[in-house]
Amino acid sequence: MIAGLGVFRVWSAIHAISPRAQPGDLITMVHAQTDDPGSLGWKIKHDQRINILLLGYGGPGHDGPYLTDSVMLVSIRPGSHEAIMISLPRDLWVKIPALPNNRYMMSKLNSAYAIGIDHRNYPNVRSDWKTDTGGGDLAAATVSQVTGQPIDYWVGVDFKAFRDVVNAIGGVKVDVPTTLDDPYFPAGESTGMMHIRIDAGPQQFDGERALEYARSRETTSDFDRSRRQQLIMLAVRQRVFSVNAIPRLLSLLGALQDNVRTNLRPSEMQQLASLAGRIRDQDIRRVAIDTSNLLRSGFNSGGQYVLQPLDPTYGALHRYVAMALPDRSALTPQIPFQVQDGSRRYWLPYGIGTPASIMTSLLQAEGWGATLGPPATQRVTQTQILDGSGGTAAATVSWLQDYFGAVVTTVPAPSSGASVTVVLGSDFTLKTFPAPGKA
Repeated sequence: MIAGLGVFRVWSAIHAISPRAQPGDLITMVHAQTDDPGSLGWKIKHDQRINILLLGYGGPGHDGPYLTDSVMLVSIRPGSHEAIMISLPRDLWVKIPALPNNRYMMSKLNSAYAIGIDHRNYPNVRSDWKTDTGGGDLAAATVSQVTGQPIDYWVGVDFKAFRDVVNAIGGVKVDVPTTLDDPYFPAGESTGMMHIRIDAGPQQFDGERALEYARSRETTSDFDRSRRQQLIMLAVRQRVFSVNAIPRLLSLLGALQDNVRTNLRPSEMQQLASLAGRIRDQDIRRVAIDTSNLLRSGFNSGGQYVLQPLDPTYGALHRYVAMALPDRSALTPQIPFQVQDGSRRYWLPYGIGTPASIMTSLLQAEGWGATLGPPATQRVTQTQILDGSGGTAAATVSWLQDYFGAVVTTVPAPSSGASVTVVLGSDFTLKTFPAPGKA
């Protein structure tokens, strides 16, 4: 009877966290996993890209408890054990497909989860979202539209669960790149403020300190915070697998059941944990989509501060995310190439840079050996790739040609510097960085 009660408690906690779980999942967690077409096992076996959406929010007792403070897409290539973390800003002004008959609501990205979970204040949402997983499902559908990628799984975690997890694994070590000094950090669940300071250099964080580092934004920016959140997530992952902390986390199930939600079933959690444990830290790349690359800031018709894509069709963002995990055979040789501005036909906010500088940074974030070259001496309409590698950079040139839709021209090997040059033409810059109001 006692054993049965224990199993019931475990099942109750699992079902609260994973509403899609079935009683049979308790058996499949300790037996062979299925690999039916489309399943996680099938995707791993056939090296299909896996996209997981991570959502962080305040939870009960906080203002806007289900507005997501953190929105992060983690994309994995199972075969090559590579991953990329892509942070999306909460203030991105988006179409949220919340309403029946394919209608949508215009709102900030961070409200999608709240709309899908708050059935009292949003009674008219589609029936798809009126479920126990409606918040995450709606957030996933919204992020899928923004990124052009299907979202396979999502995990939503509130502040309490985050603190508990970090404390359960004995804290995390983070090499803080820049001192953080914030005298206006929210004091608990009150309206007061407190002063936090975290010095640059190696730091040991408990759950509370890790949360402060991840949440602070008053003295920096949401974009800095996205990068700090990525550092924290990497530190948590590293700690979990270095000390084999999975059993400790399983013991937290009862405490976390009101503070974590996911559409992952238990067997999928196990498979995903096994896959994540085989990815090396150096094979996880990080990028934040923000106003330094593909977004611009402004105000909507209601006077709200919002972010919008420079390319209103989202084509530039879709293309970047779609190719964010290059084949290792092309990436590993680290063939250096340079990117040049070959067009004056584009629009960018003052002080942001040029198309070539932005694309260089984005390509570097994916792991490419890109550098910013001098402006081209002649303006070009069609983006060109000048290949002076003598065939040694064939895989890199092929990837660049596919990404930019460029014409490849074989040229003599340069006496020094990169043997491959991408010259951005107006065909690329007009689509990626158009003037506001022009698609």
